[in-house]
Amino acid sequence: MRVVVREVLNVGGFFAGETVTLTAQPWPDGGPEQTLTIDDAALRNVTARHLLTPGMVLELHWAGERIDQATLLGAAQFTDLQAARRLPPIPPSFSPRVLSFRCPTCKVWALAVGDPPTCAVCGGVAPHVSN
Repeated sequence: MRVVVREVLNVGGFFAGETVTLTAQPWPDGGPEQTLTIDDAALRNVTARHLLTPGMVLELHWAGERIDQATLLGAAQFTDLQAARRLPPIPPSFSPRVLSFRCPTCKVWALAVGDPPTCAVCGGVAPHVSN
């Protein structure tokens, strides 16, 4: 399930637990907002839970009623995406690599995946990459 963060309600949780509570809507169709609580351990590629901001798109995987994995796919603002993402080790390369880009299809700053780089949110191809 993909959601867009609408508001971050609480970072810390009950007695300073390691959670973040937010309201989110299904992406891209919208729909009713829901309140979600995500454990710090469930965040896959986010450096710190306090860096989640409104406008971020997350991929959620559930284990029953609990969020088992939350992966950052994109954000409304580049600075938010850049601050929050945890990059995997990047091997040396002789050519430049696209790590993120403003997707012309879904209109968010998205993490790039694959080769050629595509939008992690909608699968659109990076605008300066031609086949």
